[in-house]
Amino acid sequence: MKKLLLILGLLSPFALYAETIPASIAIDVSATVTTFKPFNIFGNNTNGWASPVPVKDKIQAAGNYLLRYPGGSWGDAYFWNGAGSYDADGNWVVSETEYANSCIVSEHLHDAPRIIDGDDTTAWRSNTDTDYPNGQWVYFDLKGQMNPDKIVITWGNAADKAWPYAKKLTIQYWDPSNERQWMVYGAEKNGWINTSAAEIEGKPGVQTVKFAAVRTQYIRILMQISSAGRRGAYSIASVKIYEKENELEIKEKNCVVASSTNTASKLNTGWHIFGFGEFMDFCGTFTPKAQPVIIVNVGSSNPETAAAWVKYANIKKGYAIKYWEIGNENGGQWEAGGPMNVYDYTRKFIKYYEAMKAVDPSITILAQCNYPDATGVYDRVPGYKAMINRLAKEKKTKYLEGLVVHQYPIWGQPVEKVLACPKQNFADMKRMMAEQAVGHPELANVPVWITEYNTEGTVKPHAISTRLENALFITSYLCEFISHFGDRGYTNYWDVLNGGDAITNENGGDHGYMQAEEGEYQYQERATYWAMKMLTNNWSSPGDLNDHRMVEAKSDNTLLDAFANVKPDGTMSLLVINKDPAKAYNAQITIAGFKPEGTAKVWTFDSSNYKWNTETKPYHADPSRAPDENNMGVGEKFGREFKPYSITVLNMKPVK
Repeated sequence: MKKLLLILGLLSPFALYAETIPASIAIDVSATVTTFKPFNIFGNNTNGWASPVPVKDKIQAAGNYLLRYPGGSWGDAYFWNGAGSYDADGNWVVSETEYANSCIVSEHLHDAPRIIDGDDTTAWRSNTDTDYPNGQWVYFDLKGQMNPDKIVITWGNAADKAWPYAKKLTIQYWDPSNERQWMVYGAEKNGWINTSAAEIEGKPGVQTVKFAAVRTQYIRILMQISSAGRRGAYSIASVKIYEKENELEIKEKNCVVASSTNTASKLNTGWHIFGFGEFMDFCGTFTPKAQPVIIVNVGSSNPETAAAWVKYANIKKGYAIKYWEIGNENGGQWEAGGPMNVYDYTRKFIKYYEAMKAVDPSITILAQCNYPDATGVYDRVPGYKAMINRLAKEKKTKYLEGLVVHQYPIWGQPVEKVLACPKQNFADMKRMMAEQAVGHPELANVPVWITEYNTEGTVKPHAISTRLENALFITSYLCEFISHFGDRGYTNYWDVLNGGDAITNENGGDHGYMQAEEGEYQYQERATYWAMKMLTNNWSSPGDLNDHRMVEAKSDNTLLDAFANVKPDGTMSLLVINKDPAKAYNAQITIAGFKPEGTAKVWTFDSSNYKWNTETKPYHADPSRAPDENNMGVGEKFGREFKPYSITVLNMKPVK
């Protein structure tokens, strides 16, 4: 008997944890924080490389009806129509009369890595469609502090001597006392310093430029006058950098970055992808129908092609697509046509906007501009402010119908900081956006679209994208976003099916909320899938376009998040996230302004439902199980224990 009692004692919920902490949660249903529409908040990304058709029912079950396409960086290398031809400059022009399956850029003919490919018959070539034709550049990452003193440039293309070169150029280096030269969107401060080779005369062919040795990790060629005229292009076949006659090898593609690139490309028209027509058919299988968010190619295309897409989709096919997003992360060098500074992007955005609206004035067009980032031209002007200034100068601020932001927050930080960041993140976001829009009251409530969000791979001690922690993160992240932006907020999680190294690498990641790779665990649900389903099915209502009312819910412990939602039917839903990995919290819950029925329905999700297993390859979740569902007694005052690393939803109906 004693042995049985001992076993029962060990199984007691109050004996499972090293420590149970007292806490309190106070809910005031009369205090409205904001309102929101679940349909708009709980969106997702689909993409052309992983067909979502086999998991359609799971996506709908997770309450995701706002679906972005064709997915991330594909957006700036994607052509909705595979029927067409190349123009004289090597750019793809889609057909106005024929339609073929969509296609993707397979090769950029003049991108920056051509400089280091060892072939002088290929060359980088700048894009003349820029506000800065006489300030083009190429810089090289030496992968550590070096002492370069000579650079050998082969201008143009060995097969065509008529290609343009720089008639005036300066060799610069990045000040090593500054922060590193960020390849992401450019640094705010101009840390480029002239070497002794400043404003020298450029000569066609092979040109050797010597300068006094400098200590740096980054070296840059600044091109100031083109041989092709005032707004002409520049081209470089190869560059070799030396330190005391020893060549410094640069072999990695991401170690060479150019200010702009000619958009000529080759398309892979033979590779079958999940194309535009298939995507629209897919959206039509949802009940209610899924709403597309279409990424329009601005990196390797033009306004005419975008307008033709709107015409084909909404006029010819009658799809009535409402949301069109211009480009994807265009400030990044990883994008087709990137890095693109904010001024160039805004100028192009205006052209796209006008061309597309001329076809269908009813559509909503979204602009990409991450509010905290610099413009990309070292002028210390925040990107969002620069965009507004450019639009205001042309009296076109009304064009800003939605601002797109991407977030993969807290790079390189421990998991506890990642889980803690959402509240401050959105408080800062709201404040900074308001500060940058000062003087423009018409933009005070511009809709905010986070069309990509997730954690990233440098979280310590390992990536958490496939782990339980990520479920806690996105739950807190989405609820904090709602509390700050409410009905002006829209999001698309990244993403449904992605692929990655999580199934082979113990510290690897995969941003898909289901596994993409074929095999025993293909389409297995990740922790974020179950969290999304709890948010839509339990805390709110899947696909609902009615307003839900977030009300005040206060926790007295920073590791215990609480969010309360009053649904249109009067049900009050409490969501609690315990972000403590080891301790349970025994919370006393008080409710003001609402009298619940005596029994609540409860859903819980924790390590007993989901655990990432790295003992056997392919790595997978074991278990991966839906949240548990049961009932409990409640009142205007009641207690509830919340397990470590857990998500809990309680649905309470009002007393009639």
